[in-house]
Amino acid sequence: MGISRFYKTNFKFVTNRYEEWQGGRCISRGAISTEIVAEVYSNEIHFELDDIGNIKMLKSFDFEIYDENYCILPDRIQYSHPTSDFNPIVPIVCHLFSKGATIDYVRFAMTNPDRIVEFYGRIVQLGQPSLGKRSNQDSTTGVTAEKILRQLSGYGMLNADAVMERAVKLYNDNANGSTILQVKAIIESLKLFVKVYRLDEEEHEEEGRTSMLKPKILMFIALCNYKIDNINRAYCIAKQGLDAVDEAIENSVFTGVPRSMYGADTLEEIIRTIENGRYEDVEDEDDYYIIDPEEIDLARFEEIMGNQSFDASSRQFIHTVIKAYDDLRTNLMGAFLQGNQKAIQIVMMLQDFVCSVFYAWEYFGYGKMSDIWKEDLAVDTFEKFKSSDILSETRKAYNSISNGFFPFRAIDQDGGLCESTKMVLEVLIERLES
Repeated sequence: MGISRFYKTNFKFVTNRYEEWQGGRCISRGAISTEIVAEVYSNEIHFELDDIGNIKMLKSFDFEIYDENYCILPDRIQYSHPTSDFNPIVPIVCHLFSKGATIDYVRFAMTNPDRIVEFYGRIVQLGQPSLGKRSNQDSTTGVTAEKILRQLSGYGMLNADAVMERAVKLYNDNANGSTILQVKAIIESLKLFVKVYRLDEEEHEEEGRTSMLKPKILMFIALCNYKIDNINRAYCIAKQGLDAVDEAIENSVFTGVPRSMYGADTLEEIIRTIENGRYEDVEDEDDYYIIDPEEIDLARFEEIMGNQSFDASSRQFIHTVIKAYDDLRTNLMGAFLQGNQKAIQIVMMLQDFVCSVFYAWEYFGYGKMSDIWKEDLAVDTFEKFKSSDILSETRKAYNSISNGFFPFRAIDQDGGLCESTKMVLEVLIERLES
C-alpha cells in the first residue's frame, strides 16, 4: 500500500527530536519527547501534541481532508487548512513523510512569517480507535470579539477576510443558541460581523461599489439579530442584503455566479420565516434602510434575560437536563460503535450519575423515568437507586459537582450541563430535607 496506508487514518507518533526552519535556515533544534495523536472525524483530521516546550505553535488543531489526488503525494501525505487568518502559531499544512512501512517524520507549516517544524520519531499506533480528543477542546463560547480583534491586530491581520473567518466560525459553533452561553457567543460574533462591515466599507469606499463580501456580511448580521429576537432589525437587514446581492452581481467582473453564492437563499429564508411567523414585529418594511447594520441593539436580549426564570424544579428545566444527558449518551454510543471502547464505560457512569435527576422528574410529579429514557439497563440502575438512601446519594452527587468533580466535564464544553444538574440536585435536596 505504501504511503497511502497513512491517508485518512488515525495514528500515534512518539517523537525524540525536532527541527525548526525559517527563511531556509534552521533556527532551533534539539531533543524532545512528545506524543502526536491524530484522529479522523469525517473529512477533518484533528492533531493533539502533549508537550512542545518553547516551540511557538498550537498543541491542538485541525486540517481538512481532501480527496486522494490532493492528499497522497509520491513521498508524503498532505493535509491543509485554508485560512485568511494567518495566525503565526496555527499550522496550515501538515506533511507525513514515510520511510519504508512507517512514518519517518511529521512536518507542520505555519505562516506570517513562513516557518516549519519537523518532529522525528516513530509511529507506535496506526488505525487505533478515536478517543474523542477533538471534543475535549475549549469551547468557543468563552471567546469575545475584543480578544479576537486584539489578537488579529497583534499579528497584522486585522482585515475584513480574517475577521470574517473568525466571526463565521464563532457563529456556526453556537448557531443553535440552545444555552445562554451560546446566545452570548452569537452576540460576540455579531460584534465581529459589524467590524467586518466597517472594514469592508472602508476598503471599497473609494471605489464606490458593493463588494462581493457585503451580501454575506449582511446575511450574518441579519441571522445574529434574528437569534437574539431583534425581528425588525433582522428583517430589514435581510432586505438590505438582497439589494446588496443585486449590486454585487452588477459590479462583479465574474459572470454566471449563482445568487446563492452571495447568500441570497439564506436572506430570502430569513424574510420568509419572519413574514410567516413574526410579521407583526416588523415595523420598517417600507423604509428598511432606516435600520443601521452597524448598530448593535441588545435591549430585547436584556429584556428576555431580565424576565428569565430558572425554576430548577419545573418540568421544562428538568426535561432539558435529561435531554442533554440523552444527547450525550447518543454521541457516546456512536463513538463506541466506531471502535472507542472507553465510550461504553462513560455511558455506564452516565446512567448511574443521572439517577438523581431521574428521581427529581418523578418526585415533582412529571411522569415515569421509563417514559423518557427507555434503555433496560438504565431502568434497572434507576430502580436500584430508588431502593437506596436517595437523599444521601443525591448529596454525594451534589457535593461532587460542588467540589469540581463533575465526571463529564471534558465533554461538557460550556459547563452548562454541570451547572444545570447542580441546580436540579440542589432543589431536590431542599425538598427531600423538608
